[in-house]
Amino acid sequence: MLRRSLTAKMLIAVGLTVAVVISIYTYFVIRVQSAWWQKSTFSQNALTATLVQEYLEGVMLSDRHTEVERFLDKLKSSQEIYRGRVIDLTGKIIFSTDTQEVKQATLTTPPELFRGDDILYGTREEDGQRLAVAMKPVSRGVNCQRCHQTGPTYIGAIVLEKSMEPAEASVASNRNLLIAYGLVIFALVGVVLWLLIVRLVTQPVSNVLQQMRLVQAGDLTARAGTETKDQIGQLAQGFNSMVSSLENTTSELRESHNRQIQQAGKLASIGELASGIAHEIRNPLAGIGAAVEVLAETNGNGEHKEIVGEIRKQITRLNTTLRELLDFSRQREPEIAPCAVCEIVKPMLSLIRPDAQKQHIEIVEECGSELPALCADAQQVQQAVLNILLNAVQAMPNGGTLTVRAEALEKVLIPGHGQAIRITVHDTGVGIPRENQQKIFSPFFTTKHRGTGLGLAITRTIVEKHRGTIAVESELGRGSTFYLEFAACASCEQGAAKEVLSHGKN
Repeated sequence: MLRRSLTAKMLIAVGLTVAVVISIYTYFVIRVQSAWWQKSTFSQNALTATLVQEYLEGVMLSDRHTEVERFLDKLKSSQEIYRGRVIDLTGKIIFSTDTQEVKQATLTTPPELFRGDDILYGTREEDGQRLAVAMKPVSRGVNCQRCHQTGPTYIGAIVLEKSMEPAEASVASNRNLLIAYGLVIFALVGVVLWLLIVRLVTQPVSNVLQQMRLVQAGDLTARAGTETKDQIGQLAQGFNSMVSSLENTTSELRESHNRQIQQAGKLASIGELASGIAHEIRNPLAGIGAAVEVLAETNGNGEHKEIVGEIRKQITRLNTTLRELLDFSRQREPEIAPCAVCEIVKPMLSLIRPDAQKQHIEIVEECGSELPALCADAQQVQQAVLNILLNAVQAMPNGGTLTVRAEALEKVLIPGHGQAIRITVHDTGVGIPRENQQKIFSPFFTTKHRGTGLGLAITRTIVEKHRGTIAVESELGRGSTFYLEFAACASCEQGAAKEVLSHGKN
């Protein structure tokens, strides 16, 4: 659940960050307070030790030695000092708030205690509590020479011990207070952050996601709200723009699909009609042709010879038209097999060469023998090439140049085929108007006085059945160029195609 919730992820991330920051802040504050309380305790100890020294010097100089013990008792009862001692140079306790250790115990003093007038600080533990210790050396002054006439510079030291418990209690209280404040701040930050994330992030993103689900379900009218101008608002605007483009594209595709369906229906109807008409005309036409042949035999050199020849010519033309109609109406699936490109193109050039010579058309053939094999139905490709060649010859009634070129391209038309074969047919004829360049592949479209307008339509159908491409470039008065591209055979597929072909023949 957490992996899918953006709000939870952001809250956890920011919450952990805030918790770490508060913890680090609390840690350093407690450390500073602990150091401050310890330093304050040491300072108080030092001040108390100085006051005790001045008081004891006054008492000793006034020969009121008995007041020392009363002073130490009062000092202990004040709860400011846990224990107070006066020691000599050897560490032996001379006076103490604990009377049992007077002249009975000896303290181990640090060597640097009697090397200067500085007060030494430290801590130690006793009975489970920490004590702050202050040791102040007492030097032999001028007034002290009455009792201590000779001897070392120092005559002893004052040792005061103060409990650290009040300081530790204060630090603990502040620590608990800081933790409580931290928890309150954490809760407030969490609530405010949650409200901001929900308002500024979660709700807009959820809105976009909801609209995306509607679009995924097929509702292209869904739109996300774009109230803000930040990145999420820009995301919503981009989403809306994308859905609008998708809606427009889908609408165009639907219209195009409907047009294609309608066109396919029309073509199917036309194909069925053409097939029926072709069959109905073909049989009577065969009878007429036979009768003409009989008439020609019986009156071979008669006065009707030219008329009979014209009838034969028109019968051939009608047969050609009927054949084109039948080819268009019942296009068969190609029988794919490896075939040489040049072996396809050269026979077609031979067929149109007589007409080309009559019209003074020069034919230029550029077909290399090293080209890879073509994976195609040779008969259908020959028909496609022938249709274009016939159009090229008809486009040059006053002569010109017809160039036919075959070349290999590093282009993938079908997955698994590393190359493509391009057949280019270029003429220097009259050219095709720009507005007609897309119409010439439509069935029954023609600008000629004679012809069915099926040649290029059949050519495109053949190319598409081979999963190839066909394109045209033309300029009025300068000629046209047709490009036919087919997939070349991969080495492993050539043998497979031959095997399929051989099984088909058997």
